[in-house]
Amino acid sequence: MPDNRFLLLLLSSLIVAASSSASAQPLPASISAFDSQLSPTEVAVAVKAAPYSKLFTVGSVSFVKDKDFNASQPKLRFSSLWIDVPGQDILEVGVRYCVGDTDIASQGAYLAQVNLLDGSQLLVRIKKIVSTTPAQDRQIQAARYIPPTYGFGFWGGWIADPGTYFPSEDCSTGSTRFDLVPVKQALAALPNRTLNVQLLYNNGTVQNWQLGGGTVQALKQLPDLGGPAPAPTTKPAGGF
Repeated sequence: MPDNRFLLLLLSSLIVAASSSASAQPLPASISAFDSQLSPTEVAVAVKAAPYSKLFTVGSVSFVKDKDFNASQPKLRFSSLWIDVPGQDILEVGVRYCVGDTDIASQGAYLAQVNLLDGSQLLVRIKKIVSTTPAQDRQIQAARYIPPTYGFGFWGGWIADPGTYFPSEDCSTGSTRFDLVPVKQALAALPNRTLNVQLLYNNGTVQNWQLGGGTVQALKQLPDLGGPAPAPTTKPAGGF
């Protein structure tokens, strides 16, 4: 069974690996093996490859991951990785975000609290921070320009398009890890349906997202939320 220090470092690294659209990156070399038969890189790849909104295990640790994104700009998103280490009193969620309000980054704000709601009814306040990083500005779409065009219309007559300039798009991005032990009873009692999510930043900004119904059901299968203890695995599903 991995020790607490390793698991805390692991979760910090996996928040990025689970939410990134790029290939999973190796974990820091200073981190020892997650399991006697699994390297840190294998763990990161296993989490990256696992399906969303499903309970999965790596070694003897249980995970659930989820993401919500803006349909018009998929790079704007809210991602979460939920981790349960039975018997070690480690029940956490790592949240990573890329949101369109750039004031969050310009003010150096950080994610301070996550609320789960059923409609407008508040169900859970997640606010015990384990670690956080201030938001930073990141470009998600470079500026582009469509040059002017001129010609004759289909029905005759001269037409002209003066061209269009699209400014670059940026987001505020960062991450926070929260301890879920203080709210585990409330999490175990969540209704099995899609919930609204409020991301509350320390500068007063609130961002609204959703946590899918499948994810909510998977969370309630975590061992410390009443689900069965995981059967230890020796290699992630699919192998390498």
